[in-house]
Amino acid sequence: MQYITLNNGIKMPSIGLGTYELQGQKGVKIIQNALQIGYKLIDTAQMYENEKEVGIALAMTMQTLKDSNLHTKETRDFAHHITNTKYLDSNITPTSSPHKQSAHIESSEVSPNDLSRPLQRNELFITTKLSSNMPYKKAWQSIESSLHNLGLEYVDLLLIHEPYENTKEMYKACEEAYHKGLIHAIGISNFYGKFLEDFLDSARVMPVLNQVQAHIFFQQHTLQKFLESKGIHLQAWSPLACGKNNIFTNKTLQSIANTHHKSTAQIALKFLLDKGISIIPKASSLKRLQENLTLFDFSLTQQERDSITQLDTNKSLFGWDC
Repeated sequence: MQYITLNNGIKMPSIGLGTYELQGQKGVKIIQNALQIGYKLIDTAQMYENEKEVGIALAMTMQTLKDSNLHTKETRDFAHHITNTKYLDSNITPTSSPHKQSAHIESSEVSPNDLSRPLQRNELFITTKLSSNMPYKKAWQSIESSLHNLGLEYVDLLLIHEPYENTKEMYKACEEAYHKGLIHAIGISNFYGKFLEDFLDSARVMPVLNQVQAHIFFQQHTLQKFLESKGIHLQAWSPLACGKNNIFTNKTLQSIANTHHKSTAQIALKFLLDKGISIIPKASSLKRLQENLTLFDFSLTQQERDSITQLDTNKSLFGWDC
């Protein structure tokens, strides 16, 4: 695993699990499986309506439940409802990595984990997001609500999900929660152009990253260069373009994949990592979860990277976020 040192010195895994639409029994199982095979970064959001599922998967994988949300009746009942012996995958052995000025990738191979012990909280990196427009006081309540749902004393990273009318008030609450230790890093998501520049001028605590749409068809060269000038990291949501543009059968990717005995998805993800962009792909099957982690045992040549660069259209595939 590679780690990125954010602008406040916190280290973040370069690969994580995106959890959009991972809900209920299936969601808990996928998140738990991801944690058990070596994922350390889990990305959720209030909008995803699955913070409780993430919290339950974390509690089931960490060393102790004493501080977990399973000790509140509401979430204990919820956990009982969605976690039962027919549902949980007991065939995977738990595995377990470390967790304050410019963002850069650190290549550090983590030694094999002790498979006989559960994960510790400080080995995990949990991200969530404030996902609606709200005033300062409501933002504080919303932060506390997310912590409650996740069953955590702190989150490693809190993002403002998109530009809102009250973004600056919301960010003030985030800054205060950061200084109180309830958040270890603050970031933003889907911030572009003039709004981004105006926001950065007002921030007392510089955001550590901007999570945006980025993939081989929308490589975000200009935005990444601007963010780097501010010491802000670029993180990619939908790094596989949600399967659009026939990404999994793209001839350029297929040719490179055949050379390295990898999948087209692995080549597309490796390209982003080589650009210094961290990724949070979503996966449902155990095979895909494992595949998305197996990106550090091969290298792309400069010629291969150049050919993938040519696939960039510099256009959003979704539109709403830009």
